[in-house]
Amino acid sequence: MTIKSIDMQVLVQKVGDVAKIQQAQQIGNNHRQEEFIKNINQETDRYSKTVNKPGESRHKKVDEKEEKEKQSQKRYRGGKKDHEEPGDKTNPAPSGSGSKLDIIV
Repeated sequence: MTIKSIDMQVLVQKVGDVAKIQQAQQIGNNHRQEEFIKNINQETDRYSKTVNKPGESRHKKVDEKEEKEKQSQKRYRGGKKDHEEPGDKTNPAPSGSGSKLDIIV
């Protein structure tokens, strides 16, 4: 199948049009990508400069835990005999009960 000279002239014009269309699409994609990157950078800057305030309920939970710990310490100290000193370790606690305090946040 051969291409006639008239068909070749039409095809050459269409190739130029297709190239312009593709170039316009690529430029549009580049602009959208640059705008997207700009938005991401702005959001990153804004989020890096803001500090989240902890909620009041979070403080209440911490305060409640501290109060429970203080109460348990008072009970532990109040349950000791009068002749025992805080440094006296004649009867140490077993390694699995009360020797370590786990704090879960």
